[in-house]
Amino acid sequence: MLRLSFISFFALLTSVTFAQNINQSAVDTMTKDVAIAVFAKINQPKAQEIHTQLLNCGDGCDPQMIIRTVGSWDQVGVKMQELNELKNTAPFIAMSPEEANVAIRKQLADFYARYKADNNYGKPLSPAIQTRILAKIDQMLPPAAPEPVPAVSDSSTASQVSPGDEADIDPTVFKQGQLESRVKEAEAKQLWMMIVGGIVGLLVGAGAIYLLLYRAAQAEINALLTENNRLSNSLESLRRPTKPVNEVNSLRVDYRPKADAYDKIVAELGTDNPLMAIRQLKQQFSKPTPKPAQIEPTILPEPVQLQEQIPFVRLPDPIPTPPRSEVFYFPPPDPNGQFDLAQKSDSLSPESAYRFSVSADNPSVASFRFEAEPGRVARFLTYRNYMIEPACESENSYTAAYTRIAMRQDGQAILDNGVWRVKTKALIRYE
Repeated sequence: MLRLSFISFFALLTSVTFAQNINQSAVDTMTKDVAIAVFAKINQPKAQEIHTQLLNCGDGCDPQMIIRTVGSWDQVGVKMQELNELKNTAPFIAMSPEEANVAIRKQLADFYARYKADNNYGKPLSPAIQTRILAKIDQMLPPAAPEPVPAVSDSSTASQVSPGDEADIDPTVFKQGQLESRVKEAEAKQLWMMIVGGIVGLLVGAGAIYLLLYRAAQAEINALLTENNRLSNSLESLRRPTKPVNEVNSLRVDYRPKADAYDKIVAELGTDNPLMAIRQLKQQFSKPTPKPAQIEPTILPEPVQLQEQIPFVRLPDPIPTPPRSEVFYFPPPDPNGQFDLAQKSDSLSPESAYRFSVSADNPSVASFRFEAEPGRVARFLTYRNYMIEPACESENSYTAAYTRIAMRQDGQAILDNGVWRVKTKALIRYE
């Protein structure tokens, strides 16, 4: 009897464990397919890298780990964490496949209703995509057999269709509707292009006509100005008085004042040869008069003054500057506790999580401590398994009530082949 009870208990435990594993795998599959649909619509290098890795990984892989490893899309990782919370609840783990199928459908519907207004999630999670995801879930967790429904008329059936049935739309009909909408959009776009092209053509034609009219008017104005200048010059030449031909002969020089002045000079000199008298007067005034001798004063040289010599003072030797410590910051390390030098920064940034201090006396050894912006601590606590535990040990266990990290003891890292590697983990406490 005791052996039979033990066998029954072991069989029950095995069935519960299997249900737990298959239920959690189904949640992981749904989360991965949702992440693939979201990143397929994002045209960005790292987003495409995440999309490629998600396509290559098998069913049940952790999409949050891939998102965190590639980086730059942690906000999507937080949304995937919300979608993946169902698998960590005890009631869900103990559910049968039929009940787990219903719970997963409800989780996906709630997630879509919560974020359908956001274009990053509403558009990628179209009814066709949701139908494809739920088809995978039905293969992993077969749903309960549908109850028989009494036959009703087509009109009543059409009136009783609920909004939730939109997820069961035929993919062919959905694709046909998409194709029709794309054709209508293309026709509308072509019509607008024709309207815009006509308006642009009218504007270009009006501009060309204006340019031709402007050039014709400018040429006519220049011709009128040239004709006006020519007429002005001809009118000015007609207004000038004409000079007689014998005008040069009419100009006669009057020499009478000069002759009278000559007669007065001759009378004043008293001789008939005034030129000789003027030369004699020049000779009398040209003889040099003796100059008095000038005695130059002797200049005595100034006495030479001896300058006092300033004694030479030896300046003290400069005091050597003591070596300074270096402080820099790193993002979280990899799972092996290694910090990449390419991610090193001199100041605290949103991605920084650890503050390093290196002494100039020993540059290959550094002390580090957890230090991050207050608004980023919640993110590090959410991903503490990847961002905190590789470099820190905690005095207490983490719970959801803790919101900050207190340092108890700095850790130690060594520089090894261009990489800072954790030698001694830092001691922290969750508060």
